Amino acid sequence: MLLMDVDGPMNPFRAPWFAQLTAADGYQFHELTPAGDQTYTVALNPEHGRQLRELSSLYELAWATTWGAEANRLISPILGLPTDLRVVDLPPRSDRMIRRSWKTERIVEWVGERPFAWFDDEINRSTRRWLADVVATPHLAHRVPAELGLGATDFDMLSAFARNL
Repeated sequence: MLLMDVDGPMNPFRAPWFAQLTAADGYQFHELTPAGDQTYTVALNPEHGRQLRELSSLYELAWATTWGAEANRLISPILGLPTDLRVVDLPPRSDRMIRRSWKTERIVEWVGERPFAWFDDEINRSTRRWLADVVATPHLAHRVPAELGLGATDFDMLSAFARNL
């Protein structure tokens, strides 16, 4: 399984260029409106879609994002991904103070015994430690800084992890 976050890794909303609405190489700005929600400005790079399609020969792709099923409707077409990818049903974001990503426990529950890689901007040392203590199957929790977004080294790491299983 390859669990994909949108805001941060695919939509690098903390990148310096994002605030000026001047897209970096390869990125395009989009105004997207999830059902029943406000409109968001999102910067996406179609090249990420091509690279994720390549990874789909090694992984089953799934969304692990607050966009939920709306990622299939709004993000997938822009990236050229299938519009029927599985979606991790995440709990509401918690305000309680935990050091690891608020998605972690639900992701572990959702993947079950399957090996997985997960990329997200909220993954940290505490997330990785907790996963190492709880998950017996091979896994990769890879942080992609929201200041940078996905890059070639991220795709290389994801590919290498799957090939080494």
